[in-house]
Amino acid sequence: MPIGMLVFTWDDRIGADIKAKIPKDLEIPEQTIKQIYSSHFLEESGGFLSLIIGALNVASYYTGSELSYFISLLLTIEEDPDDYEDAIIDAARFIITNMANERYIELLSNIYERISLYPSFEEEQKLALVYIDEVKRLIIDRLVEDGNATKNDLLNWLKEKLNVEYLNIDGILNSLVKLGLIKIASVKGLPSESVFLTNDVFITRIPPGHIIKQARGKKISDAMRSEFISNMKAYFERYKPTLDDEKTISEIIADIDTYTILNLLRLSPVTRKGLDKVKKKVKNIDLSLKKIWSAGIIQVLKDKSGEEYFFLKTDIRIEKFYPEYMIDIIRTSFNNRTVANAVLIEHLKNLKDTYETQFKIKKKKNKEEKPGD
Repeated sequence: MPIGMLVFTWDDRIGADIKAKIPKDLEIPEQTIKQIYSSHFLEESGGFLSLIIGALNVASYYTGSELSYFISLLLTIEEDPDDYEDAIIDAARFIITNMANERYIELLSNIYERISLYPSFEEEQKLALVYIDEVKRLIIDRLVEDGNATKNDLLNWLKEKLNVEYLNIDGILNSLVKLGLIKIASVKGLPSESVFLTNDVFITRIPPGHIIKQARGKKISDAMRSEFISNMKAYFERYKPTLDDEKTISEIIADIDTYTILNLLRLSPVTRKGLDKVKKKVKNIDLSLKKIWSAGIIQVLKDKSGEEYFFLKTDIRIEKFYPEYMIDIIRTSFNNRTVANAVLIEHLKNLKDTYETQFKIKKKKNKEEKPGD
């Protein structure tokens, strides 16, 4: 776990001006802060860097000379700063957005917690964070529609769309590359790199399969089993995915506390006492349960003695999928001559590479699951 985080500016006359830090009693030598500043000094455009200072590893982000803010995460020497890169870049963007009213200071504890836990996040959590992130969602939506765009075009389009002057497009795009959603390549004849969609994100509710198996296996009492199955079936007979619902369930996955409770309920129904298993991990169980309940994810049933059990009514699936529809978009662009052939060929190459890689992974996984085949 990180040791702490600080947000500061630098004045050549007085040195470091610490705007916020966590924990509040964090003590860090002035010389250490100066070394962080010096390491960033030559990067006018800003960006992320990792460095070792004595017994510390540091993951740090500089907003650039226009704003001149530094957001630095202090780590033990055993931790890899690069594991925190995407999370600290996202946090920096939030801090910059909320800098005028200093709202970020009151939310620093939550920001710090998410950064701290980010290296242990499951892929579905990282994809949910992409979906609820306005900038990343805009990029994905644009690429779903057009297939590709130059980096400069995306940057200018986003600035106009969001009415902002500063945006670190490289950091944002690199996080999408790591998740396998896009690829970036240079195309001969273009002044800027091209960005290609190679995977899309699928979000939906699904029946809670593991709980259904338990019910059929008679691990749940007859009365509750019947009511659980009946309620769950009735829900999915009416269920229709919507953009608003996708956002709602993505927020459940992206929230550390609600995700912790969801994962517990994915294993089996629990009583209120059973929720004590995650009491130390969840800051406010009642508030988290309220969020999950409001999202229509759980139902509460009583056994013969009147004891309440929390059941999943729906589970959530968030995963990447190969965008076969992109072939038609490329074909249309070719026929209409709206995109240079060199760009379309590069996109096809990247889609081919993605497909072959995913096919090999799936084949290997199937072989491991069925070693006799």
